[in-house]
Amino acid sequence: MSKIALVTGACGFSGGHMVKILHDEGVTVRGTDLSSAWESEHVRKCQENIGLDWNADGVEFVASDLLNRDSLSKVLKDVDIVYHTASLYDYSASMEALRRVNIDGTINLCEAMLDAGVDRMVHWSTAGVYGHPNMPRSSINPLRMLFELFWGHGIRPWLSDKEYRRPAKHPTNQPFTEEGSTPLNTEGGQPRGSFLVNDYSITKWDQEQLIQKYGREKGLRYTIIRPAPLYGPGSDYGIGGIVIALSEGLAPVLPLDLRNYLMVNCHIRDIGRAAYFVSRREDTVGEDYNVSDPTVISQLEFLRAAALLVGRKIHVMPFLRMPWVMPLGIWSSRYVRWLDRKFPMYERLRIWEESSARYLSCSYWISSNKLKSLGFEWEYPDFRLGLRDTVQWFIKVGWVK
Repeated sequence: MSKIALVTGACGFSGGHMVKILHDEGVTVRGTDLSSAWESEHVRKCQENIGLDWNADGVEFVASDLLNRDSLSKVLKDVDIVYHTASLYDYSASMEALRRVNIDGTINLCEAMLDAGVDRMVHWSTAGVYGHPNMPRSSINPLRMLFELFWGHGIRPWLSDKEYRRPAKHPTNQPFTEEGSTPLNTEGGQPRGSFLVNDYSITKWDQEQLIQKYGREKGLRYTIIRPAPLYGPGSDYGIGGIVIALSEGLAPVLPLDLRNYLMVNCHIRDIGRAAYFVSRREDTVGEDYNVSDPTVISQLEFLRAAALLVGRKIHVMPFLRMPWVMPLGIWSSRYVRWLDRKFPMYERLRIWEESSARYLSCSYWISSNKLKSLGFEWEYPDFRLGLRDTVQWFIKVGWVK
């Protein structure tokens, strides 16, 4: 009997696409997720619209729960590799809920794999484990910029010690690489030189270290992939949620200095293709790989491109600055979250969260050169083209009208 590839979180954004990619490659694949997710009409329609056919030969679904180890045993029968996409990805979830799924659930999965004799895993992490990049303070403080200009031209040339000293905190804005501070090479619960911005990233950091421990002590043959923010057909959270919000006129005004903040992205098909690519190589065992397309653009460029695609005009305000806007964004996100909990009739926009505001206030830039050096090629190397195709899908299914 041929071996089976198991995809956890198969009803989720990444999981559904992973099942389809494996099936398209001729791999016998079994998806697993909560029975409630499987029964969701929204999930089923979404997966039908990305072309995933659960009735096709070589594809099956078996319900399980990461918190129930017995349920995991049955889905691991005849499996030789696990693509572990399942996590609780919700910036508003409590730390208790996040740890229960992302940590306790992963322990259960690893133990069940060992019991079943399955020793190969490709694990989904996040680029968020690199933490919040610290930019020089002058980059966000106009008064500090004027002081540096005056000091550099008017005073420093007259000094005997003419050495230039960059202001705290961090000296440069270079891309994060696997050789930097990661959960696999850094002890403790935080990266060096930056800080984790939300509870989700904290649990993903701990999750990576947990999987590494299973590899070191119990022989789990793992590969960890760290996607940049994902987008593509089926995404209504994160980047997809922002695009939908723009289409509904919920972000008509933007600060001009968003042009100073970088962002990177990854199309959902490319993260799945990268996972399949690394899973077929022995030299990727025990390794970690960033997965981001080669496009590096500013946050303002992204929002302008998205607004153009959904037929919305956004107004850039030259006098607005993110350091001033961010506290308002954090306060308002906490307020609408309180309204959502207090009043059953009120339903907040899911992307309007404190973590979203904090992400907008920094430059995330990660390098995928390690993956590229293996010969991996992107299906969507240009983010703008991927975003165009994504918006076309949104229009097709009625998410953007």
